[in-house]
Amino acid sequence: MASTTITEDLMEKGITGEETVDGMGDEVVWVPQRLDATDTAPQDKMPRSRRRAQNYANKAAHWIQHSKQTVRTDVHLVDKCLKGYPRLAALLDCDENFMVYRRFGYLQARLLLYKQDVLRELEDDLDRMDESDEYHKTNALRSREDGDIENPDKKKLFGEIEGKFKEYADLLIVSRELAGFTRPPARDYFSVKNYFDSQGPICNPESYIYRKEDIVTLKPGRENAWIDAFIEKILHKLSSPLIRYMFCTPDLRDKVDPVKTKIQLYSRDRINHVVGFIIMITILALLIIPVYVLLHVGQGARTPSMTLIMIMVLLLSTLIFSVVLTKFTSAKRHETLGAAATYCAVLVVFLGNLGNSSSGSSSGSSNGTST
Repeated sequence: MASTTITEDLMEKGITGEETVDGMGDEVVWVPQRLDATDTAPQDKMPRSRRRAQNYANKAAHWIQHSKQTVRTDVHLVDKCLKGYPRLAALLDCDENFMVYRRFGYLQARLLLYKQDVLRELEDDLDRMDESDEYHKTNALRSREDGDIENPDKKKLFGEIEGKFKEYADLLIVSRELAGFTRPPARDYFSVKNYFDSQGPICNPESYIYRKEDIVTLKPGRENAWIDAFIEKILHKLSSPLIRYMFCTPDLRDKVDPVKTKIQLYSRDRINHVVGFIIMITILALLIIPVYVLLHVGQGARTPSMTLIMIMVLLLSTLIFSVVLTKFTSAKRHETLGAAATYCAVLVVFLGNLGNSSSGSSSGSSNGTST
């Protein structure tokens, strides 16, 4: 009875135990045990190292659980879309490189010429009315108010001219914006053209892709440099399941079947990582190699041949640096010139300091010899 009371009191405090019988089988011994000591132990009573390890373990478990969660994304699968314009629209939307459309340059020119001549005709009508007012010696040419009263047809003509001029000006602005669009690169154009050739998504009269001279791309022309196109070309030539796994996201792999559509999509972010790594290695090489060569050459006696070698290294390094900026980045001309001038100035300063140090060491050695 007493043991039962003790057991109940300890269980209220969160302590349990097990009953064991001694060797003689007479006395019951109750051994106390704490319920789930690991979970109920206060955090502040745990050792600091153990608490830190437990926090790291909890964070790692949370990160693993979060990484395993898949985010559902709804994408337009090209092969699942209806044939015709729906499937073609899904293809053009799956990659920004495929956003190629007609600019209708011929129709722009015809519309501009037509509206221009309409305005020319209205201008002639206005000139005739002005000559008529001048012939009848009216005050219409000196006063706008008198002109509206004496010749109401001229007021109507101004309203018509205003409407036609606005239409013409709007068309001019749109034409200027369209003129700023660039032609798509050959690889992007032929990718879409190959799809038209193999699949025939729409009827021949409506297959606009064959109007090559009238095709423009919505993608900015200088967004990607030569190195980006070169990497994409290499990836297309080395196309394999491993390459697609490394450079394609799951959504891109699901969008297009390269076997059916003859089109391969690669992640722009992953290509940018490769391009960034190549640029970083190239820049480091352009900074280290010329400095090492100049330092090695400048340690000897400053002869005319050594000076010529230094100048050639300087010129060659600056030339290679300019080519790298032009081909590997989307820098503009003035940006390339400024960066090349800065790079050349850094090498010249290093060369000057190298010459001063070598002359100082040589003068010091000569003074020691004379002493």
